[in-house]
Amino acid sequence: MIEKILSKLQLGQDGIYSYEFKNIEQNVEIKLRESVASHAYQDYLHEISKHHSVPVMDREVKLFLNSIPQNGIIIDVGGGWGWHWRLVKNIRPDVIVIIVDFVRSNLIHAKNVLGDYINKHIFLVHGDATSLIFDDNTFDGYWSVQTLQHIPNFQKAINEAWRVLKPGGIFVNYSLNNQALVKLIYKILGRPYHIKGQVPDSFYLARASHEQAKLIEKIFSNSCKRRYSEVIFSPELKIKFPGKEGSIIGKLDCLLSSYTPIFSWIARQQSFHTYKVGS
Repeated sequence: MIEKILSKLQLGQDGIYSYEFKNIEQNVEIKLRESVASHAYQDYLHEISKHHSVPVMDREVKLFLNSIPQNGIIIDVGGGWGWHWRLVKNIRPDVIVIIVDFVRSNLIHAKNVLGDYINKHIFLVHGDATSLIFDDNTFDGYWSVQTLQHIPNFQKAINEAWRVLKPGGIFVNYSLNNQALVKLIYKILGRPYHIKGQVPDSFYLARASHEQAKLIEKIFSNSCKRRYSEVIFSPELKIKFPGKEGSIIGKLDCLLSSYTPIFSWIARQQSFHTYKVGS
């Protein structure tokens, strides 16, 4: 199966696969991401922990992998540096991961993070979420973290997710949550709290919403569960230390991450979980 998937792609001298795509809507974001990726990083997990909770997302990955069938194939859309999958060989050596990102320089960093996993357990693809080259009914799992929130045509990305998933395939998408508590603090401090639209001189951002959940349910013809994660970790409030690998507070944050609606007012992330109906 993996040979068939890769046959549609071109392998570059840098070890990264690719296909032709056009993304005009996110030109500004692509340039911003390329600028960030142009820097050299000595400690990838330290840099990542400024923006994501490593303990929390490691646990979320394990939960996701538990839902993938034997010898399953996962697509990670917007996978960037690929750090979510650095332990997959130990947790699920039978699983293959295809990481897709529209910034090739991000995938160069992924090669550094993942080392000898590349082109064995994990394959890197320079491609686009709204124009996936893969055949219908290809993947057992679709995973995306804080990527679809930046796509103005959210529906197009979800249509592509549904198309490439096999019947019974699992869909998981993490986005920044609309945090009532942080929004209140920002209001008191006189700071803007962006919910949806173009961030001035930056990228498009639409936080997780009821409308997005309903759209996913419509496209997948299935109910959509909402999960809340990174309850303690909050870079917006300068609370970054729980995001470090091995953090005790980060491990507590893992336990707080759940489907419990009470955390919706404070959790940094909200994720949507469903599956493609069929057998």
